[in-house]
Amino acid sequence: MVHASVRAVGAVAGGPDQIHLALKEVLSPEGTLIMYAGCPAYVDEVGRGHLTPDQERELLEKLPAFDPFTARAQRENGTLVEFLRTYPGSAVNQHVTRFVVWGGRASDLVSNQPRNYAFGLG
Repeated sequence: MVHASVRAVGAVAGGPDQIHLALKEVLSPEGTLIMYAGCPAYVDEVGRGHLTPDQERELLEKLPAFDPFTARAQRENGTLVEFLRTYPGSAVNQHVTRFVVWGGRASDLVSNQPRNYAFGLG
């Protein structure tokens, strides 16, 4: 599992995709890379009790429906996870607490995730 900052790495010839590509090369197709994506701001806020009724109503009116396959990663998690999420061969789970995965065990990590427990079975 990786959480890294593109800014902390600095300029990379070929751009930020080269960071996760280098990790994939080291892991090989048998290895697995996972990054925490989360969901865009406000998607998971309604019904938690810390917003006013007016704020919740506005979010419900203006936010698009959550689509786990197209929604951007939570901004605070950095750009690298978004680069991985949109790279061919990567997969995401369908929960709002999303993870982006690639590699040999990717399908194991995003399958059978219960709605009431974001981190999967077991």
